[in-house]
Amino acid sequence: MPGRYHNLADNNEAQLEHLVADAFREQGWRVSAEPRGSEDARPDFVASAHGKKLIIEFKRASEGRKDRLIPLLSQAALDAIYQSRRIPGHPIPVAIVGANRISDAVAGEALEFIRERAPEAAVGLLDLEGFRSFAGHGLELLNSPRRAGSNALAPKAGAPQLFSDLNQWMLKVLLAPRIPEEYLSAPRGRYQGPSQLAEAARVSVMSAFRFVEQFSKAGFIDSGPGPLRVVRLRELMSRWAAESQRRVLEIPMRWVLHRGKKALANALRSYESHRLAQRNSGEQQWMRQPRLCLGLFEAAEELGVGFVHGVKPSLYLERLNAQVLKDLGLSGNAEESEADVHVRIPGNRECIFRSVVRKDGVPVSDILQVWLDVDQHPSRGKEQADLIWKRVLSPAFESSEP
Repeated sequence: MPGRYHNLADNNEAQLEHLVADAFREQGWRVSAEPRGSEDARPDFVASAHGKKLIIEFKRASEGRKDRLIPLLSQAALDAIYQSRRIPGHPIPVAIVGANRISDAVAGEALEFIRERAPEAAVGLLDLEGFRSFAGHGLELLNSPRRAGSNALAPKAGAPQLFSDLNQWMLKVLLAPRIPEEYLSAPRGRYQGPSQLAEAARVSVMSAFRFVEQFSKAGFIDSGPGPLRVVRLRELMSRWAAESQRRVLEIPMRWVLHRGKKALANALRSYESHRLAQRNSGEQQWMRQPRLCLGLFEAAEELGVGFVHGVKPSLYLERLNAQVLKDLGLSGNAEESEADVHVRIPGNRECIFRSVVRKDGVPVSDILQVWLDVDQHPSRGKEQADLIWKRVLSPAFESSEP
């Protein structure tokens, strides 16, 4: 029986690979499948037409679930971007994942998630029922809905998100006066209303008005006479922690060369030093470099509140960037059990990177972010969160505002 299932999986993968090639050939692309198993890593497909050249990385998902598709699509995007940069002319990187069946809703969420985090790559999903959904670099022409009128990329109506990216950042701004600067980088002031908050937080006035309205209705901001004030903090933090766990893509990585216990901190220090030198010399390239910082337990250690040891370190990276990962000395060819580092691509990037603190030149997640991230982590995260609460957050929140 195991052999039968293995053969079935192989057959499905072969069918999906044919569907990938056929989808491009239908639109006039010349497609060649690259040989596998060679020592020199090559893309799965190369396609050319219309004055363009594509480097295509394809992966098969065992199921069409979002938690299966997104990690595979992100790995394919990373591989495609890396391959593209090795080839003269930098052809367009394309990441594709196939499965037996993928729902329109799941496809839409997965494509939007990856496109936001790896905008330089085109991405696509397809299944054995003929469904195809692509986004980026004009490849939407390949789309083939399962039924007339369906559209995996159509926006879905819904209630406004209480814990949107900028809302989380503005919460940190309101809480900052209570928290020592060594733990959180944010403006520290008292704001009489949304306009003052918008100016301090560097967001639009409309975003600040919407934030105050939403959190006032939820009972977490007292917007009466006097400065804006966060209330019911225990309940707020609990809801915030639960929401924040849904907004991160995590990718296992390995060191190309093992560099010791402080390898990640040293790599980030070097990266930040180079970025700062570019900024100081007036080079504009530094603005295009993705932001990054230590996260979770490694960040807690750098902040002086570490409690859990032996967990693989985590790195927050603003978006997938193959060159940056290469410069840091990381390789994406890792299974979860083999990972040396977990790279986290966040949905709430402004909340995370605007509040970063620096310890000896190393960018580190702020104390609120660390508490949010470890609170529900399976590796003794609750114990680490409790220590942070007891040592830093509880004294800060229970004291009167300055």
